Amino acid sequence: MASQEQLSVLLRGVASWNLWRRQNGMAYPDLQGADLQGFDLRDADLSGASLSGANLRDSDLGGADLRGADLDGADLGGARLSKSTIDINTRYETLLGCDIGVNGFYSAPTDSAALMRLDPPGNSMQGSNAEAVIESLRQARKLHTFSMILAGIGLLFIVIRPKSISLPYLSGSFKFDDLSYAFLAALLSTGLLSLVATFIDSALQGARYLNDRRSVMTVGHFPWVLSKYEQNPEVRRQSKILRFFLSFHPLVYLYFFVKWDALFSGDWAGVVSHYQELPVVLGEWLLPVFYVMLFRLCLRIFRLSAGFQKPILFDAETERERRSDMERLAHAVEAQAAEIAALATLLREEKER
Repeated sequence: MASQEQLSVLLRGVASWNLWRRQNGMAYPDLQGADLQGFDLRDADLSGASLSGANLRDSDLGGADLRGADLDGADLGGARLSKSTIDINTRYETLLGCDIGVNGFYSAPTDSAALMRLDPPGNSMQGSNAEAVIESLRQARKLHTFSMILAGIGLLFIVIRPKSISLPYLSGSFKFDDLSYAFLAALLSTGLLSLVATFIDSALQGARYLNDRRSVMTVGHFPWVLSKYEQNPEVRRQSKILRFFLSFHPLVYLYFFVKWDALFSGDWAGVVSHYQELPVVLGEWLLPVFYVMLFRLCLRIFRLSAGFQKPILFDAETERERRSDMERLAHAVEAQAAEIAALATLLREEKER
């Protein structure tokens, strides 16, 4: 339950509330379940406040400080959110009445969004940089594609069943049988996918700080299934299935290390015998380790890609003001250019005299 003393201070107005916050230093307000429907909370300092389960429908939170606030279960349907700020410690995963995005939450009725604060901690090396996000996604896509090619060659072994396959290198080629290739491909995929996970995570962290329309559109339209947000529910289901197969493609290598006919017939002795016939180092040590690592990497990539299945948001009012500022700047530049041209004409005429 909300603290009645703190709630009474808030109900007296934002000015009284912010003064109380300054005077009480590190106090973290308890406003759980408070009924603040339609209340004017513009520029209110709600940092660190517990607002879980609160009724904030149709309230005005424009410019409010929501850093570190707990909004889980709070109802913000119809709330105005323009210029309000959150941070990585703000809890809003189960917020009601808003669309949850990568970088904040959005109120459709008021076309406004609460976005991640632009100045991250000094030791985070993060910030609003769409080009850095795109570069991370580009590197992840390239490495992931190479891992997919390795899995595709493994699939050819399964379908065509060649006795061996030759892979070129600088001065010749190597010949691999199916077992040797599967082991090498699993080893390479482990290294490649660890880098893919690192790059996707970096892109996701960077996307949290994007806040302008241009950056949002640039990243949102990057052509890669693992990082593309699909709004249509039917397409979203198809995308999830495709992301699953793209994320777990190294599981194809399991085919080469399992005696499937014995497994399907229930001949467990045959399955064990086949495993024991593998080289000792491969069967008893390297193979289990690589497959545990591969599965964990695949699972991490799938979960990270799920982070991009939320929209990257921007605030419409802030965009209008930013556009107005750019227009005013353009007019000022044009006016200054006209004055410089007029001055140049006067100087030329004076020189000709």
